[in-house]
Amino acid sequence: MKDVIALTAGFVFIVMQAVLGDVIGREYLTPSLLLAFVLFLGAIDFGSARGTAISFVLGYLLDLSSGSPSGVHSFVIPATYLVFRAVYSRMMFSGVIFQILLTFLASVVTGMLIIGLRTLFERSIFLWNVIPGMVLVHSLSTALVAPVVFKIGKILIPESPKKKEEKVVL
Repeated sequence: MKDVIALTAGFVFIVMQAVLGDVIGREYLTPSLLLAFVLFLGAIDFGSARGTAISFVLGYLLDLSSGSPSGVHSFVIPATYLVFRAVYSRMMFSGVIFQILLTFLASVVTGMLIIGLRTLFERSIFLWNVIPGMVLVHSLSTALVAPVVFKIGKILIPESPKKKEEKVVL
């Protein structure tokens, strides 16, 4: 049942992200709600195989809806999930500030990976002096909405009591 809820919530976040992109009008200002949700799944220790499979399907749906080459988000999103899961499980902190910082860092790395892969697949030339600013603005907007996405995720998919650990809340 958690899998169906996670897939449905991820699909809703993809749709909300597309609507926000149309309203805002600038792709780099639009926060990545799906990335924040996948990071939430990594934070609650959704399971290595289950979480990777769900993030792969959600990344593929994002590829289909965004018009980017197939495989860009399909492989970057699960890789981000696995790395975030490993980092978050070893940290002794939790809380809003920690969520914002880790989401910002994950979003910067993910943004650079996606730009690199799109450059390889599409053989297009980006303006290299503009890319750092675009990635930083996109990462900042994603980091600022991350606590809201984490809160919605906790309502939809509560963490099992045996997985909860004592952590310092920042």
